[in-house]
Amino acid sequence: MSDLQRVAVHVAAVAAGRLLVVDGVLPWALLAHGETPLAAARRVLGPDVVLGELLAVHDGRRAHDGLDLHTVHLVLAGTVADEADEAVTGGRWVPAPDDWPLAADDLVALEDAERVRVSPVTDGSVPVVRQRLACYAVVVADGSLLLTRLSTTTPSPGRWTLPGGGVDHGEHPLTAVVREVHEETGMAVRVTGLAEIGAEHFTGRSPRGVLEDFHAVRILVRAEPLEVLDPVVLDVGGSTDLARWVPIGEAEGVGLVGVAQRGLQIALHDGDRGRG
Repeated sequence: MSDLQRVAVHVAAVAAGRLLVVDGVLPWALLAHGETPLAAARRVLGPDVVLGELLAVHDGRRAHDGLDLHTVHLVLAGTVADEADEAVTGGRWVPAPDDWPLAADDLVALEDAERVRVSPVTDGSVPVVRQRLACYAVVVADGSLLLTRLSTTTPSPGRWTLPGGGVDHGEHPLTAVVREVHEETGMAVRVTGLAEIGAEHFTGRSPRGVLEDFHAVRILVRAEPLEVLDPVVLDVGGSTDLARWVPIGEAEGVGLVGVAQRGLQIALHDGDRGRG
């Protein structure tokens, strides 16, 4: 049985105490290869939808048609046009419930296009289709941001990123980020909030030299250390060769990759909000 991990995007649009549902559940779409969460949402709700913060993360796992399916469900705040219920078949506004009504995991059907990610590729000139879900933590203590330096096993050696990494098959993303932060910095952390979801799509060679059609899907969360320690890399020989606390005011100058730049913006925004 082959493993297949995928991401479903659910939109929670609330207006005047009412929630938009389609056939009784949040409108949702399975994230297609190379697609952004916003593009997925617009496939089901039209071009006027705007996505906001990440509200919830759930996952489900089941065997189906020879595959071990691990589906990560992401609930995002959304703003839609007032007439969205008329434009979407089965759409209507209902009193906002206490819990988000999600589509049942077994209704998130397997799409034929997904099978390409588990199909063997024998021609080295043809890119291997790969979608990778990862979760990263914005960890701030005493005015400093926890960062990790990418090793020579990565495409960006010497640059700095947020602690975190890939979500293993069958692993909940919030479990994954706690595990990854500990492996990369030696610190135990607690997730305190969700931040956002982003995606990037490109074709290039992996550090192993494999040509990949690569879809990176990244969850960002806020976390705090159970105890502030000097960071120590425990997973020696992996993607991280150094970890340290960097004063927020100096972080922009150390050479940040894109996900760390977003993490810095979140940390700055949180700091401004706290002072307000």
